[in-house]
Parts: sequence; structure tokens; C-alpha cells
Amino acid sequence: MRTINLAEEMLDLKDLIYLAQQEPVLLLTPDGQEFLLAEADDFEQEVEILRASHAFQQFLNTRSANPSRINLDDFEREIDQELAAQQFQPNSD
Repeated sequence: MRTINLAEEMLDLKDLIYLAQQEPVLLLTPDGQEFLLAEADDFEQEVEILRASHAFQQFLNTRSANPSRINLDDFEREIDQELAAQQFQPNSD
């Protein structure tokens, strides 16, 4: 994987796509954000790169710690309860 620090090196989109055809490219912005540019067909490689990305792991940790987050099982249970309640409501026609 090639890393390009955009604070030090500016490339146009055509050059970036060419590089990404050779190998995944990690773009570092001047404010510290990380972006990955890789061929979309190589899913397994993308997964490995994201696993190795500190910024992406930090993003996931932040999202999972959000108190407004709803567990998938709880969400499914809530939908089932709402559907069951709708079945028992008399028609107002």
C-alpha cells in the first residue's frame, strides 16, 4: 500500500487512479484524515486495509459507544412489536 501525504504531495485524480490500479493508496489530508483509494473488486484486501486503519477503528469505536445506538436485536424486537400492535388495531373505516 502506498501512502500519500497531501500536505506534502499534490496529485490530480488521473494520477491517483493510476496509482490505485497498481496498489491501494492511503491518502493523508493536512488535517490528519485518512482516505483509502483502492480498486473496488478487491474486497478482501479492502477489509484488511480497513482493519489496519487506526482512524477507521477509532471511528467504529466512537460509533459503538454512542448512547443513541440501537442494538440490532432490540431494533428487530421493536419492529415485531409494532407490527403485532398494528394487526390488533380495528379498522377505522
